Amino acid sequence: MDEAAARTLFDANARTYDRVNTVISLGLDSHWRAWAARRAVARPGARVLDAFAGTGLVGLRAARRGADVTLADASPGMLEMARARAAAAHLPVRTIECDLTDDSLMVPGAPFDAITIVFGVRYLDDPARALRALARLLSTGGSIVVVEFVEPGPSAISRLAGWYFFGVLPWLAGLLSGHRELYETLASTTHAMGRADRLEAIFSSAGLEVTGRRSMGFGLVQGLVAQPAPPGGG
Repeated sequence: MDEAAARTLFDANARTYDRVNTVISLGLDSHWRAWAARRAVARPGARVLDAFAGTGLVGLRAARRGADVTLADASPGMLEMARARAAAAHLPVRTIECDLTDDSLMVPGAPFDAITIVFGVRYLDDPARALRALARLLSTGGSIVVVEFVEPGPSAISRLAGWYFFGVLPWLAGLLSGHRELYETLASTTHAMGRADRLEAIFSSAGLEVTGRRSMGFGLVQGLVAQPAPPGGG
């Protein structure tokens, strides 16, 4: 999907985005984001970049765990919501509006001990290139933590989850938000992403080695932790 078009969609949905996601995921989205925050914060004071941060839910969880957090996104509407949420919670996070796919990008606070990307990879025109650019912002030993929708596997429960995700969810979310296009795009970009092995292949193409994984959401959600592959490896 064109990244400028995605930014416009997210701006239009900023005020309803979190509430709708909670309803359509039956509250499970909170657990998926919590997993990412836990994996990102190895110690108090860890420097964390919440990339494609949206309304900042993952980064603010990391801040509550004692991390030094930067929230970055290209959508001003989403970042406005993130700043309001951070102020209400008295959490001292940085925010930056920027194109995170820019190879020459330097983000204040870098290098980072961890970079989180939650439900952002599938919207990228060239996800491997974007991951390579972000990996340059990691400190030695740092990790990228990704949570992303994928096509479910062949089990009965996964097929049922897939029927809900691809059939019911766009209609329900469109009804709740008044913006069905975003959720139709969610389904179409997940189809384009494919299954979990495709996501891992993108990491490999970016020179990243997967060091941890977790399947969530009845097979619809994949959590991955990765680090830059050692020279000569991966």
